Amino acid sequence: MQLNDIAIVLKTKKFNDNSLIMKVITENNGIYSGLVRVKKNQGGFGVNITGNKLNLSWRARLPEHLGFFTTELNQARAHNIMKNKVFLLGVNLICSHLDIYPEREPCKNIYLELDKLIDDFSAMNQSWIKNIIKFELNFLECMGFGIDLSECAITGTQEALNWVSPKSGRAVNIEAGKEWANKMLKLPPFLLSSNIETDNEDLLDGLKLTGYFLKKCIYSELKKDLPLSRKKIIDLLKI
Repeated sequence: MQLNDIAIVLKTKKFNDNSLIMKVITENNGIYSGLVRVKKNQGGFGVNITGNKLNLSWRARLPEHLGFFTTELNQARAHNIMKNKVFLLGVNLICSHLDIYPEREPCKNIYLELDKLIDDFSAMNQSWIKNIIKFELNFLECMGFGIDLSECAITGTQEALNWVSPKSGRAVNIEAGKEWANKMLKLPPFLLSSNIETDNEDLLDGLKLTGYFLKKCIYSELKKDLPLSRKKIIDLLKI
């Protein structure tokens, strides 16, 4: 069995002196793991580094086998990511989320979103934290736990949405939710409209919102903690 695709490297670890175990997200075939042979003159992991985009071929005798990758560089981005600690944390966070996504399940929208995010990192786009939060919302939806921000869960209005119910995962109008404000999650305005100025408090509210549902719906069920890189991003925003 063989497939050919474009892929983004999610993580790589040494298997032996001549091989690596690599996990990638492909444009058309979902997430795949496999072995990749590395020549001594390639130096360590060669082009197979987190964030790089590769032209990739995967081969295995049977579909259920781990299989082998052959790779060539499509776009080098890892070196730009590694220049900046903050961007590196962001990429590591996204890759940690995708490490728990089911393998070989179609996820082209996630691939395309990640591809754009990494281009933003490489270009040092300052909207990257907002994009990470939006990525986490999309990730929740793809995992079957979408948050509904379209209208108020109580009144049905689309106006003045200010909260998200931690129970239902639905938006709530500022007046309708006033009675339970201390139990609600704040809904940052940038998740409703892209043309809004955002400060660190809004970003922290966004990370608190997605973090609550990531932990409740996914990570707690897997008996795992949220990625450490996420906490480090939050700590940076509090400085």
